[in-house]
Amino acid sequence: MKHSHKIKIALSALPKKDWWGSGIVAYQDNDMMVDGATPKQTILENEYHQLVDMIKSVGLETTIVPFSDVLEKEEKFDFIFMRDHFLCNTDKKIVMCNMRLEERLNEGNFVVETIEKSGYIVNYLPNQDCLAEGGEFFYLPKENILLAGLCRNNLKGAESMAELMGVDQLHIIESSGYHLDTAICPIFNNEYDCIGINCAKEVFNNKNYNVLSHLSKTYNWELLDIENQDRKQSLVARSAMNCLTLPALLIGTSPINNKKVVDFANQHNIQMHVSNVSQFNLSGGSVHCLTNELF
Repeated sequence: MKHSHKIKIALSALPKKDWWGSGIVAYQDNDMMVDGATPKQTILENEYHQLVDMIKSVGLETTIVPFSDVLEKEEKFDFIFMRDHFLCNTDKKIVMCNMRLEERLNEGNFVVETIEKSGYIVNYLPNQDCLAEGGEFFYLPKENILLAGLCRNNLKGAESMAELMGVDQLHIIESSGYHLDTAICPIFNNEYDCIGINCAKEVFNNKNYNVLSHLSKTYNWELLDIENQDRKQSLVARSAMNCLTLPALLIGTSPINNKKVVDFANQHNIQMHVSNVSQFNLSGGSVHCLTNELF
């Protein structure tokens, strides 16, 4: 099987030593991390390989980035979340990110060699004051639009990223989600048009929700919102929403229970697949976080 769009999916290899084997050290601004949790390594390895197999089964190629011994020694285990390191546009131009958190500085350096060997042109933000993390963005290639959050990003970082990516429009979507991909998920049709936005309404105040609602009406995106009523329900739903989202395809860690999304997906022939990444969820990341598009 070949996917109708020629997109490669970048993932990190697993480290040689146990991933967070001494227990996860949570970051203060990440409400989805479980501080002190120790992932079950056998399950984690199985989940990783099942995700890679799932991606291949829908006709997509993968690019596996080695997990550096340097990062293992420094216990920078969240390098595994490939999404955070870079953005790529349809001209094969890569823009590397600048992390806000001191714990994750310079992780992206260990991606560059692999993607340059794959024929991509690597670019950098103008300075370290430009804060931009991959999970804070959604690139809509057909419309040439960049959506950006402002939790781990700053405005300077978002604007610099948009300029280097060569997009026509940058739209800021603020929420309390530590990354934008914990607040929304675009849904694409088979032609790669963005046609809908899955939205966890509980991480938006009224002002920011109205901005998203107005933006959706402007571009004729169906806003598929749900307000999860308690913290546990919200974490489960937002982990499920954090999908690898591609033309007519969503791959997530668990079934999406938002009936609006399910009905919309059925109506528009969007395939919805589940590849459980429960052990990675313990460190606050899900399928979108683990993957990154190479056009």
